[in-house]
Amino acid sequence: MTGTLEVERLLPAPGHLPAARNVRLSFSGGRIAGVGETGRPCRDGRIALPAMVNAHDHGYGVRPPALGGADDALECWIASFSRATIDPRLEAAVAFGRMALAGIGATVHCHNSLVADNLEFEAAGVARAAADVGIRVAFSCPVRDRNPWVYGDQRALLPYLPPADRADMEAAIADGGPALRLVDQVEAVAAAHESELFQVQYGPIGPQWCHDTTLERIAEASAANDRRVHMHLLESRRQRAWLDAAYPQGIVRFLDDIGLLSPRLTLAHGVHLTDAECALLAERGVTVAVNTSSNLRMRSGVAPVARFMQHGLRFGFGLDGCAHDDDQDYFRDLRLAWRLHNGTGLEHALPPGRLFDAACRDGFRCIDGSNDYGRVARGARADLVVLDYAGMRDDYLISDEDELDVILTRGTSRHVRSLLVAGREVVSDGALTGFDLAGAEREFMERARQMAASDAELARHRRRRDAVRAHYAGGAASETASSNTGP
Repeated sequence: MTGTLEVERLLPAPGHLPAARNVRLSFSGGRIAGVGETGRPCRDGRIALPAMVNAHDHGYGVRPPALGGADDALECWIASFSRATIDPRLEAAVAFGRMALAGIGATVHCHNSLVADNLEFEAAGVARAAADVGIRVAFSCPVRDRNPWVYGDQRALLPYLPPADRADMEAAIADGGPALRLVDQVEAVAAAHESELFQVQYGPIGPQWCHDTTLERIAEASAANDRRVHMHLLESRRQRAWLDAAYPQGIVRFLDDIGLLSPRLTLAHGVHLTDAECALLAERGVTVAVNTSSNLRMRSGVAPVARFMQHGLRFGFGLDGCAHDDDQDYFRDLRLAWRLHNGTGLEHALPPGRLFDAACRDGFRCIDGSNDYGRVARGARADLVVLDYAGMRDDYLISDEDELDVILTRGTSRHVRSLLVAGREVVSDGALTGFDLAGAEREFMERARQMAASDAELARHRRRRDAVRAHYAGGAASETASSNTGP
């Protein structure tokens, strides 16, 4: 695909190089073919920079609070709502369309279905959605085979439930063996759908949710097939307590012992990582996906970004489907992350250049492991977001402002005017070019309302949430799992 773009300003490497003026970009074959001057003043009030990367997300079409998942402690939040598969293609397209309008050119999509028989069908729908919208997607194939509601013995939850709910819960929490066929399906999904814009990954939900045997199989398959792995780790303090008790050698050391730590691995959250764990992860080339707003909303805490930087542990930023204002506004969330991690001293603890390296270059490592994203230069990927710079600075009385300061202070999704992915204009004049998002949202929400849970089911979810809260309030987080390896 060939094309050109002219903008008044360009940030070719945000935080590392100054803005250029009156720039003309040309594209060919999904790459930047040329970067030069327009030869005349360009007064369109726009600024271009590398497109953002959402390093961890779940692609919600219906936002969790609308399903009863109000902000809460993570384990209570998980128990408080349920998800029904409505239409994988339609839901993913709605989610990806919202991301594109926020300036996100690539995302890791942690798929939510755990129905093994449906995975290949659902993957096909998500792949089609990615193509319809036009952003890059890394499809993380979900694997979970233990601890659906609490960590450890699921029957420990029963005393906190009313008698009427116990029979249903006993049937739901039956612990099966390792879900190896979920692992084996990943290569079939990749063979059917993988392309430059659609990557496929192993997606063990987390060590507390996967049998050791399953994690071992994934580590072997990842090495054999040179395929990335995306996994939650140490999101909440209850996970920290249970994993410490279940793995006396340390959960990160265990993951290393089975061969899972490598440059192919992304760990989402990492809120409760220690210094020693960060050092080992950095040594193994692992990347962490930081989810600032989600961790605040789920009362999980604040990721130790200063610790990551101290040990040279790479990290990107993800929205996790739970942006601060429930709006998938990447620039607003990036600003929140910057302010949380920028320290209290006279100098930046998280310099803007390092912030945008995380948002672009290191975030993109979570997509395909490459190290060449986040710069606008000849030969680079033609992935750019174009913002209404004039709209961000319309009240400025100075003329020598730093463009990056303006973006970090004022930028939001509403300033996104265009998004290009592999040279294709996915967003133009603030609207998607190849997908009717408003129509898709209407259709999706109509189907969702038809399948919405009854009042009785919602009440049952609330009782389950309250039981989980009571379980952990009683100190159960430190109980060791009855079995780590499965049958």
